[in-house]
Amino acid sequence: MTTPPLQASPATADSSIPQPRWLVLVAVTVAFAVLFAFAVSPRTALFWYIFPLFGLGSCYLVQFRSQLPARWKIAFAASAVLSPVALALDWPFSGHVLWNVLFIGHAWTTGKRRSAWMALLLASLLYLIVMKIASQTGRDVAGAGISAAVAGTALLALRLSSSRGQSARPRPRR
Repeated sequence: MTTPPLQASPATADSSIPQPRWLVLVAVTVAFAVLFAFAVSPRTALFWYIFPLFGLGSCYLVQFRSQLPARWKIAFAASAVLSPVALALDWPFSGHVLWNVLFIGHAWTTGKRRSAWMALLLASLLYLIVMKIASQTGRDVAGAGISAAVAGTALLALRLSSSRGQSARPRPRR
């Protein structure tokens, strides 16, 4: 009698895809909620925007810091400058949407398309858009679109710089 070959279950088939460190993610998100409660009242919509993305984003950046080449670090650093400047100048812009789209772009390009990270990042973006529609003005909702376009442009530039970097390598002689 022969036994059928073992087949990988869907859970083990994707075991090479890094998953969130759930306990760390929850702890960091709660810590940001507590910290931001001292700076921004939990009675405001801003509080409910800030702490989820800071918790999610900081855990993502720390877990995948080794997968962030210089061009990605520059993009995230530029976003860290652009977001508060846009807020201070009252531009119709959403740094939260910008960051979410960049995180999604990074996850997509580094093989995390079918990971829990992608689901979390997409849920975070949807949450932000719903919050904007429910609690902010039409100008702020339009700012989310502008931010997504800026992030899309940055992702295109990152992709082009990546492909140029690969084509700039010397070809082996035959």
